[in-house]
Amino acid sequence: MGSIAEDDGYERELVADRGGTKTSAGSALWPSRPAKRPYRDVLTTQGRVRGYFFPGPPHYAFLGVPYARPPTRNDRFKAPEPPPQWDGIFEATHRIKCPQIDEDGVENCLVINVFAPEHGASLPVIVHVHDGDFQTGWGSYRAPQQLLNESFVIVTFNYRLGALGFLCLGSTEAPGNAGLKDQIAALYWVQRNIKNFGGNSLDITVYGTGSGAVAVELLLLSGITTGLFHRVILESGSALAPTSVTYTPFSSALNVASLLGYDGEAKPNKLARFFQNTSVRKLVNLTEMFLPCVERDVQNTNSLLDMDPLDVLKDAHFFHVPIMIAYTNALEVKIISDNMERFRTIPNDFENLLPNNLDFENEEFKLKLARLVKEFYFGENEIGNSLIPNYVDYVNDIFIEYPVVKSAILHARATQPVYLLKFTYKGIMSSMKNEEIPGAGHGDLYMYIFSNERLSNEERVVADRLVKLVTNFIKLG
Repeated sequence: MGSIAEDDGYERELVADRGGTKTSAGSALWPSRPAKRPYRDVLTTQGRVRGYFFPGPPHYAFLGVPYARPPTRNDRFKAPEPPPQWDGIFEATHRIKCPQIDEDGVENCLVINVFAPEHGASLPVIVHVHDGDFQTGWGSYRAPQQLLNESFVIVTFNYRLGALGFLCLGSTEAPGNAGLKDQIAALYWVQRNIKNFGGNSLDITVYGTGSGAVAVELLLLSGITTGLFHRVILESGSALAPTSVTYTPFSSALNVASLLGYDGEAKPNKLARFFQNTSVRKLVNLTEMFLPCVERDVQNTNSLLDMDPLDVLKDAHFFHVPIMIAYTNALEVKIISDNMERFRTIPNDFENLLPNNLDFENEEFKLKLARLVKEFYFGENEIGNSLIPNYVDYVNDIFIEYPVVKSAILHARATQPVYLLKFTYKGIMSSMKNEEIPGAGHGDLYMYIFSNERLSNEERVVADRLVKLVTNFIKLG
């Protein structure tokens, strides 16, 4: 995910050299006089776009290029339409985010960013899909220096989030998974245009982080992305995790609508109309998480996922490409580190802590399983600091380690090669500051590969090794 701290320097440099100003929305930059900075014009299927030069390493940045039309009110929750076309030159200097909590975003946000090395043709391409639990995030506005040094063309992009991206009513107005369909549209744009930016359309690796990894795996399992990419890197996310797919999308949407004042019938078309007319501000400030769903569109039009991901993996009937799967050993424990007191005791109703994607024959069996799990992870421990490592193990097993390893095993039954990497290094820059929780934190792997932060000598060695692993996988297999 891009961050303001990471990207402000990029923007200041661009404004200063171009004599431009920010718009009131803070999402686009326009020149007030002819540009001083060297630029490159590239012809796309929509028209000509202009990107600007940046050093360290030398590259051209094309920011905020539309890859699909902005979703209008009636099409708000549908698959995206083809992008607009224009005459003249599109100034590719737009910093845009999709609507999300605590951020300034606009619905006209389906844009892509391309970072192309100054020299080179037919270079390998890395398309990064950002994290954010499907509720937050945006395509980074700044290129990762280490990967540019390895002569990759880097692509980042936005996709719809929260209710706007994942309202799933099973109707023609809101079939579900609009955010995933945005990603397919972005990949299609890359296929059609990346050659003119110096990239090779036959050498595309999609790199997903966190929920971005979940999304990429779901796209892989959908069976409709054949030929759009050629390798996959899944970091810290699995389609088999309990928080990857919602199994009760309609009832969740109905509950949210009721909280927003809806008192109509529980019918998909009427519920869709209500959400179409609800303001963006209300939709992005919901506490309910909207996630990908198994689509129940009775007309089966434009469906992306019509089976449970586990069933698809077991059947092995999907697009097979080489895969690298990576994860850390302290991924989903921020909730623990932020609420330490809450996790110094074990609740009596432990069954409420079981994964939500399990099916039970009856309540008695659920309670029995809860007792067994509690005994396995916590033993005789009942209270105090000693419980924290137990909770960390339990949470990581549920949300990351078991789903990731299970997914790797199932992929390996049908796909070669499949590489599995566990990252446990905890450096000075680690996001997991709490000393009671061992190992690497959420986003650490991404930081060492994509971030431009200044690192210590020891951390630089770790970063170089990780970049070499990724580079070897992409270039050599």
